[in-house]
Amino acid sequence: MALFTDGTISTLEDLRGYESAIYDVAATERIDLTQKLALSQLELEVELVTRLFRENPEELQRVVVTAALQLWHTFHTLALTYRDAYNSHLNDRYQGKWREYERLARWASENVLAAGVGLVDEPVPKAVPPTLSTAEGSAAAAMYWVRAAWVGRNGDEGCPSEPSVLAAPESTVPVANVTGAPSNATGWNVYAGASSESEQLQNPAPIPVGSNWTMPGTGLVAGRAAGGGQAPTSYKPFERIFRRG
Repeated sequence: MALFTDGTISTLEDLRGYESAIYDVAATERIDLTQKLALSQLELEVELVTRLFRENPEELQRVVVTAALQLWHTFHTLALTYRDAYNSHLNDRYQGKWREYERLARWASENVLAAGVGLVDEPVPKAVPPTLSTAEGSAAAAMYWVRAAWVGRNGDEGCPSEPSVLAAPESTVPVANVTGAPSNATGWNVYAGASSESEQLQNPAPIPVGSNWTMPGTGLVAGRAAGGGQAPTSYKPFERIFRRG
């Protein structure tokens, strides 16, 4: 699973999965959905820090994006979007959507509250997309999709990067390098494939930090598919805050 701090939790397609007309609504009402995703996550961050990490805000880096937390972000984003759409024209249809997604966001947040927020002992952040180049080799001209993932001291693998794409000419092989190693990284894994979403692990053991990966002359190997990041090692319950008055 990805970490809360790895980037935007939900995607535009996650929004569309629940609301097929959301792109049309955003275009009609001139709403920036990417900005809404970011603002929604910022509001969730404030909620988590306020209720869980007031004394140590940096602990937010340990939070894992569980299914309930992702749903909370998706529904809250849709609620913010339809709230803006309603306030533009006071359209009752938009108000109904706004209220419905507010209800769903509250339901998702209550599930997070009941289970607790998933945490990892030692967070391994998502890698940046690798830098790709070529070296002399015997491979035919081909396209390659390559992802990188950091490996921590305890052997945990962080969330794989977004893919980098390379068009390698004939008689060359792809070379990958990744920068920005976190302090707890002991190496990195490389996933490569001949098409998007088909990347498989290419190295039998983590590649040392600062070292490159070069595809062998025999071509890509059939390894496991890229994982989704770290699983929670513990859960931290929310503090119930009672307001006066």
